[in-house]
Amino acid sequence: MATSRIDLGEKFLALKRKLEKQKEQRAELQGELKSLMNQLEQEFGVKTIPQAEKKAEKIGEELKKLEQTISGQIKEIEEMMEGESR
Repeated sequence: MATSRIDLGEKFLALKRKLEKQKEQRAELQGELKSLMNQLEQEFGVKTIPQAEKKAEKIGEELKKLEQTISGQIKEIEEMMEGESR
């Protein structure tokens, strides 16, 4: 009887330690999330994840347009340089 109570007590203490550790991890993760959400708001003016996803999509589209513009300008410069070297 005494052994089973000791085993139960040890199991209980182990579970209690595990729960405390998980609570600490949860608090850390919540703090990190809050920090990241503040950073999103400050840097990109968005307050939610869906808003951030839309903003990222928009930025991606703008980046593609800029890449196309730059590629076109590079081609123009190359053509001008080829014309001058003839």
